[in-house]
Amino acid sequence: MAGDLSAEERAELERLRAQVAELQRPAAQRWRSVLSAILITLAAVLAPLSLVGVWAANEVTDTERYVENVTPLATDPAVQNAVATRVTTEIMKFLNVPRVVDEVVGALESRGLPPKVGDKLNGLSGALAAGVEGFVGKQATAVVRSDAFKTVWVEANRAASKQLNAVLSGQGSQALKVAGDTVTLDLAPLIERVKQRLVNTGLGIAASIPEIHTSIELFSGPQLLKAQTAYTWLTTLKWVLPILMLVLAAVGVYVAKNHRRALLGVGLGLVAGMLVLAAALAIGRNVYLSAVSANSLSVPAAAEVFDALITFLKISMRMLLVLGLVVVLGAFCTGPSATAVRTRSALSGGLSRAGARLPTGRFGEWVYRNRTLLRVAIVLAAVVVFVFWNRPTGLVVALLALAVLLLLAVVEFLGHRPSSPQGD
Repeated sequence: MAGDLSAEERAELERLRAQVAELQRPAAQRWRSVLSAILITLAAVLAPLSLVGVWAANEVTDTERYVENVTPLATDPAVQNAVATRVTTEIMKFLNVPRVVDEVVGALESRGLPPKVGDKLNGLSGALAAGVEGFVGKQATAVVRSDAFKTVWVEANRAASKQLNAVLSGQGSQALKVAGDTVTLDLAPLIERVKQRLVNTGLGIAASIPEIHTSIELFSGPQLLKAQTAYTWLTTLKWVLPILMLVLAAVGVYVAKNHRRALLGVGLGLVAGMLVLAAALAIGRNVYLSAVSANSLSVPAAAEVFDALITFLKISMRMLLVLGLVVVLGAFCTGPSATAVRTRSALSGGLSRAGARLPTGRFGEWVYRNRTLLRVAIVLAAVVVFVFWNRPTGLVVALLALAVLLLLAVVEFLGHRPSSPQGD
């Protein structure tokens, strides 16, 4: 008889009955499963697009988050070395040490300097040029490593938030300019600071250096035009895509014949979407670095800039990946599989036996009668905390899931079946 079956046997019987009912169901009734699969698939496709759209709208165009992204670059050795090297190269073009040595030797020879001595001095022009270049490089490095540079960097990038948005929208700005399919960063303000430092340290010839408007390419090639097009669409649909994704997923679960299985599909789709986005970011990073030209930042510096700009995108991607895994694990553990049934039975039985040793009286009976309501309240509380958490990470999701499991275990531990039948 069914009453003599164990928990595992009863669960297996229910699973077989469900399978038989599924096979006996008319084909016309299976439209719900097909529609659910289509909706959940569309939601999975929209998941990475929604995340990129929200990032583009809230991270790139948000001043404080943008500053938080790029501030560490002021102390990054790769970026500092790249900027100092470019500034040194441009200043040395205007110093022209060999020409200065020739002028000095000519002036001395006109006043009686022997030609042989003049030739020897001219032979030292290369060494003098190297020495001057080393001195200029040292001063440029000192500027980019100073606290003053850090302050200027932060202030400049605070204003550059709107500039970056203008670049991606194709409008350009004063410091960041768009010429065709190339974005460049003007180094004139930094060169002026280095020039002033050279004058202050005794290299008076640096005062004759004119205003230099050299630049470093940040992005170039057709990738920029593609990024601008994608940016326009994503920022336009920044809230439409996430809402549409959630609606599709919710409707997909609702119309499904098996809600648990549909929820499992949502979790798997979310995981798959984040893995695809991670692969796309890795490919985009390689494409960007391979396009770095001689007029661009060095490859290590360009890599640091790219990684800094997508910091919060990567954090959000990992968070959604963990969330998807939690949903998958939850859907699986609540399923009818033999493993899930055995696990639930073992945990529930163990907690109940342990809780039976703790006399909780009427409170324990109340917990048992209202255990479903308590479970729903615990899950809803976790959802509310997640929604209102500022910038949740994958670790936050994992900790919330662990907290839910612990609280559900407490409910099982404290709940005692009433001694007399009072309903369940």
